[in-house]
Amino acid sequence: MATWLLGIAVLSTPAGAASRAGGDIPIEDGRVFPENIAAGPDGTLWIGSVGRAGVYRALPGERTAKRWIVPGAHGMKRVMGLYYDAGRHLLWVCDAGVRSADGAKGVASIRTFDPETGAPRDNFSMEARGGCNDLTIASDGTVYVSDFEDARIYRWKAGDAAFAPWLDDARLAAVDGLAFLADGALYVNTFREGGLYRVGINPDGSAGTPQRLALSQPLERPDAMRTIGPDTLLVAEGVGKVSIVTIRGDQATVRVVRDGMTDGVAAAVLVGDVAYAVQPKFAKMSDPAVDPGAFAVVAVPLR
Repeated sequence: MATWLLGIAVLSTPAGAASRAGGDIPIEDGRVFPENIAAGPDGTLWIGSVGRAGVYRALPGERTAKRWIVPGAHGMKRVMGLYYDAGRHLLWVCDAGVRSADGAKGVASIRTFDPETGAPRDNFSMEARGGCNDLTIASDGTVYVSDFEDARIYRWKAGDAAFAPWLDDARLAAVDGLAFLADGALYVNTFREGGLYRVGINPDGSAGTPQRLALSQPLERPDAMRTIGPDTLLVAEGVGKVSIVTIRGDQATVRVVRDGMTDGVAAAVLVGDVAYAVQPKFAKMSDPAVDPGAFAVVAVPLR
């Protein structure tokens, strides 16, 4: 079943079929610096914090995102990617580790939590050093994660003890957002170059050759992506945009639905007919003397 948002057919996915009261959602605490957001089937939102190394949650009837996994719990250092796993009823969380004073990258890990209680479930190691970013899950339950630092995509299949490299390709420098569409291919963007690629999956599960798609207009620092239709992606752009990208063959049509978000956009999810976006404010993060102001999840109506 599809609904029409801004003239675009969008599937009523579990998250897309839910609804919230609408309006922006303040995040409690200062210096949160959110990097990603996930949505559950009832419209619950989870927000990952780089600044606080925790996860915030807003239930459907709540007007504020509150501390849920407290800052620094379970040894987490920098919470990046988040993804709600409907099949396993889990919240997947990417912890990018801590950067030392000399700039060395921390060791990344991928963790899972009970999405209702916040209780920890699993902790998977990952060879990437400080680079884990966006997450997505294939129809067979395989989990993929982008390694921003080293142009790699890692994979975990049920029963594996750790995430292992799946695709290592120089074309994917600063690889960021990941999402699957109905054709079964993995779609990948690159943050610095602004590229959008299709990666087919071979019968043996290995990665095909990345194929760059032609964009109707540039994607500017694309970040997290989410599937919102059989051929449609919701894309956060770091320059302060939320866009819908529709793919037909090798062509990708970009439609900006919100612009001018001066604190950037790191990720967005669809709940009903509203996209909820997080603004990271990373430009205000390096100096602890600078007050970045309040943080909120921004509601972007698509009707």
